[in-house]
Amino acid sequence: MSEKKPFVSMSVMRWGIVVAATLVLAVAAGGRFLIGIVFDQVRESFQITHGTLGLVVTLNVLVIAITQPLVGWLVDKVPARYVTGGGMALVGVGLILTGVSETLFSLFFGYGLIVALGLAAVSPVAVTPVVAGWFQKKRATALSIVNAGGSVGQLAIVPALTVTVGTIGWQSSYIYLGFGLAIIGGPMLLLLLREREEATDGSSDAGFGCNVQTALKSKSFWMLGWGFLVCGMTMAWVMTFFVDYALTAGLTRNNAAVGLSLMGGMSILGSLMMGWWADRSGKLIPLSVTYLLRGGGFAVLFLAGASFPVMLLAMTMIGISWTATVPLTSAVSADIYGRLRLGTIFGMMFAIMPLGSAIGSAAAGFLYDLSGSYAISIWMNAAIGIAAGVVVYLVHARPLFDRQQRQEQARPVAAAHAD
Repeated sequence: MSEKKPFVSMSVMRWGIVVAATLVLAVAAGGRFLIGIVFDQVRESFQITHGTLGLVVTLNVLVIAITQPLVGWLVDKVPARYVTGGGMALVGVGLILTGVSETLFSLFFGYGLIVALGLAAVSPVAVTPVVAGWFQKKRATALSIVNAGGSVGQLAIVPALTVTVGTIGWQSSYIYLGFGLAIIGGPMLLLLLREREEATDGSSDAGFGCNVQTALKSKSFWMLGWGFLVCGMTMAWVMTFFVDYALTAGLTRNNAAVGLSLMGGMSILGSLMMGWWADRSGKLIPLSVTYLLRGGGFAVLFLAGASFPVMLLAMTMIGISWTATVPLTSAVSADIYGRLRLGTIFGMMFAIMPLGSAIGSAAAGFLYDLSGSYAISIWMNAAIGIAAGVVVYLVHARPLFDRQQRQEQARPVAAAHAD
């Protein structure tokens, strides 16, 4: 009697998972720009100051940061499609609540809390264990493609929402988008984002890995975490202060917009290129080069002054490193800590990045008020970027678990069940 063949091949299934996970992060990345697109309109609607609306955004970022370990823990306990599907629906509900808000409290609740909880559940923390389960040899490449979805969200979702807001207003746009994510997006992820059915012959690396305590005691965790802290600090500077710096340096607003667009495009190329490189020569050197490009890009940015071509060179360097840090770090984490508790471990590590964003924004603003220029913060970002490149290069990427021993222990048990 012949064995029943699967409906689709393993190769088609695994790349279908990549597509589904990419869509998750595209929506998540676009979601982070939602309030920025309508910042002035929301402020005028509620008659509030820049600082008050800034507190709403701060609450949103902090909730995402604090809940990342919880999201990782959930992914280790229940199928990721439930976490991401529920998160997508929660983003939709939060957007609807924000769109119908009439009080400042409801704005804090809808966008600051509910949208943030949803975005936390559709982060790289949720999809990394799923994608890692479908790939071993090409794991870095697959994770790089998935994380490039963030740039796709920035390049596609943000302009689309901008056009919609200009046509029907920010409140109606939030409501319609919210219904779409809740009714279509959530159920779609429940259907598409599937974990791999693990093999029983020892060829899979599921079930192998160290516990959370062992990971937190390892130097590698904090060395990789330092990289994420630097990533958050430098990204926050670009998203918050780059346009203002370009104007003070003598460039135009259009010049700055071109620079940001170039950075977004190069981030896709950089993520794919670094993932391809990592699968062929090891992951630490590409990760180190990524951070060195980040630091070097800030140095070039300062030297650019009013030179548009040199500024574009700086944004190219920063763009190549923009999203590549996450897939490379997650791939290294899977190698070191295994997949057994990868969601929780990577969730705790990833939470360091938004904390870095909060620190970076506050530090750069304080340094500008103190010195009257962005020079100190730019050189600080250059220095910590280069330092991160050195630190991650020194990470010991050896597994903190003995997979071979676990497999040998499992064989007698498997044989007994077979008998």
